[in-house]
Amino acid sequence: MVIKLSKDDYTIDKEDIIKRLRISEDDIDEFNEVYDKCISIACPKYLFTKKEITGIDDDWVRIEDVIINSRIAAKNLRHTGYVYPYVATCGHEVHEYSKSISDPFVGYWIDYIMEKLLHTAIRCLNRDMKNTYDLKKTASVNPGSTVDWPISGQAQLFEIMKEEIKDTGVTLTPSFLMLPHKSVSGLTFITDKDYVNCQYCQRKNCPNRRKEYTPE
Repeated sequence: MVIKLSKDDYTIDKEDIIKRLRISEDDIDEFNEVYDKCISIACPKYLFTKKEITGIDDDWVRIEDVIINSRIAAKNLRHTGYVYPYVATCGHEVHEYSKSISDPFVGYWIDYIMEKLLHTAIRCLNRDMKNTYDLKKTASVNPGSTVDWPISGQAQLFEIMKEEIKDTGVTLTPSFLMLPHKSVSGLTFITDKDYVNCQYCQRKNCPNRRKEYTPE
């Protein structure tokens, strides 16, 4: 199901953004105008669904009729039976507005606001997914975040959700990046382990790393 959030469904801490972006008194009027515009048009969205695992081996897993070639994904999904694909996005509305801005500083403000909108969508996604399917402890695996499921795996993930994903406005570029760029996608699964993608990601100096790289 695709959920579209209106401004009445969430709050963004404007004062915190002003503080973190160090908006000066000289810029505050322009920032307020940009912020108000973003919030007035913003529509963060998220999609989650439940899909059956119909086949699995050591280095691949089939979700309904789509095969994902990933040893790490197969290992995590081996005993689950079902998987929960998802997409969350800041929404194309603010993304399109950002493309009309030529001032790099204003563009940076909007980028930060879009990040906050995405985080809002992710929080609501996680809450609603767990409530809908009565999930307890979960983890996620994502294309491009592990050594053996490259970013091109977005194509298979989007194929799994092809009937639902159109309403999110999220699309893939030829290089498999998502637009709007403030979007996330992946597979949530039930687990009793403390799995995070970081343990199988070789990217160095990542500011968002939550766990050290631990090759199998």
